[in-house]
Amino acid sequence: MKLGKFRILAISASFLAVAAACSSSDKDSVDLTTPWLGPLRGFERVSGEGNFGVFLKKTPGEATGFDRIDVTPPEIIVSAGSDLEAISPESYEKIKALFAEAFRRELAKQVPTATTDTERASASHVMQAALSNITITRKADNPNAATIDDLQFSFEGATIEAEIRIRKTNARSGAIVLPAKADNTGWEALGDPFAALARQAAAEVAKARSAIDTKAAQPPPAPEKPAEK
Repeated sequence: MKLGKFRILAISASFLAVAAACSSSDKDSVDLTTPWLGPLRGFERVSGEGNFGVFLKKTPGEATGFDRIDVTPPEIIVSAGSDLEAISPESYEKIKALFAEAFRRELAKQVPTATTDTERASASHVMQAALSNITITRKADNPNAATIDDLQFSFEGATIEAEIRIRKTNARSGAIVLPAKADNTGWEALGDPFAALARQAAAEVAKARSAIDTKAAQPPPAPEKPAEK
C-alpha cells in the first residue's frame, strides 16, 4: 500500500509538552506549535491550561462576528506506531467518514453550521479539525490482508486540533487543542468514542465562538496621539 494514501504523524506523542511556552510579560500569551496547526504565536488563551485550550488571535481589528460556520471534513492523522500495512485506503476513508459524521452532528448542536451551498458561501467563518496521533493496529497477528473489522484503535497521546478562519480574509481567528482521551476499541464500537470526542470538541468550539463575538463587539482601539513637539 502507498503510504501517501493517508497522513502519518511521525512525531513523539510528547510534542506538545516541548513546544509550548508562555510569555513572562503576559500570562495569557502563548507560543505554541503543533504538527498540524503549526505555530500559534500571537495568540492568547481563552480557556484551558497547560498545552491545551482555546486560543484567540490577539491582533486588533482581525475579529469578525460569528454568525455561521462552514465545516470542512476533519482529518485523521495516524501515529508512526500504527500498522500501516493493515490500513487499506478503503478502511481509512471509512474511519474518516465516521469521525466526520460525528463531528458535524455534535457541532451543529453547539453553533450554527452551514448545511447548503448557499450557507457555506455566505458563512462568516470556516473551520477544519484533525484527530491527530491515533494509533491503529491489528487485533491479532494476521499474515493475510486485514479488514476494517481486524483493526484496534488506541487514543493514548492523541489530540484534537482545530482552526477557525475568517472566510473573507482567510485569517486564522481561533484555534483549539485538546487531549483526545478515549478507551481503546475495535471498529465495531468506534462510533462511541468518536461521538464523545466530537462532543468535547464542539463544546470548545462554542467557547471559541463566544470569545470571537466578544472581541468583534469591542470598539477599535483609539489611534495614538502624535507626540508633542
